[in-house]
Amino acid sequence: MTIFYLVQHAEKERQLGDPGLTVLGRQHAARTAKWLQHVGIGAAFSSPLRRARETAQFITVASGLQVQEDARLQERMNWADDQPIEEFLADWAATVEGPSPRILDTVDTGS
Repeated sequence: MTIFYLVQHAEKERQLGDPGLTVLGRQHAARTAKWLQHVGIGAAFSSPLRRARETAQFITVASGLQVQEDARLQERMNWADDQPIEEFLADWAATVEGPSPRILDTVDTGS
């Protein structure tokens, strides 16, 4: 049986674009990594967003793994620094009108 642990990125900086983790977020990511180290994970995947990569980095360092980035794991919307709020809201509305364009395929981890 394969067990999946789904970890949301830790607390991020409150800024637009692709912010990293806060000090508290790094502490939480480190604590999560320590816990996961003892359950014996076999693979770690991350979206390409900085906050997700930083969270995953704590986990992979503690577990001796490499982060495998997959764009399909990225949040459906990420407000860019230079994007007007009206444009962002229009884009957001378009993503909730129909099925999500980021439907995940089955990922073979080799297990």
